[in-house]
Amino acid sequence: MKISTKGEYGIRAMLYLASRASEEPVTSHEIARHQGIPEPYLRQILALLSKHRLVFSHRGPQGGHSLARPAEEINLRDILLVLEGQVTSIDQILALPCTIDVGTDHCVLREVFLDVKRAVEGILVGTTLRDLTERQQEILHHRICVPHDLAGGQELLPVVRD
Repeated sequence: MKISTKGEYGIRAMLYLASRASEEPVTSHEIARHQGIPEPYLRQILALLSKHRLVFSHRGPQGGHSLARPAEEINLRDILLVLEGQVTSIDQILALPCTIDVGTDHCVLREVFLDVKRAVEGILVGTTLRDLTERQQEILHHRICVPHDLAGGQELLPVVRD
């Protein structure tokens, strides 16, 4: 699964807003500073999220941004669909016709890619901004180190060799 910087920055901005949901609206400057996002790019992302009713943009001296719905009602899939236009690049693969001699209706690769898509969609739909804010607090409170990758180059699928 590939997520662009737009998707990553959007998720980080939404997570920041969720963590500040009980406070006043948050300025784009504050989000950019705390999340390490270039502010002009962040403004474009926030405008897109606002257009799709995931964020409210408040004008005026006390202006800023806030979540348009409670954090438990916004999942990662919602955000990625707005910012990426699709959830996984697997959608592009599934849209292609199968050119092997068994045909699209009997293609084992299509079956595997559908399983991957189902798993990814399940995680993204099942993970809300509230889940992420609660987990972030737990990680910080207990000083949990999150690994940079799977341990020891762990293989997810067995490799079949001749």
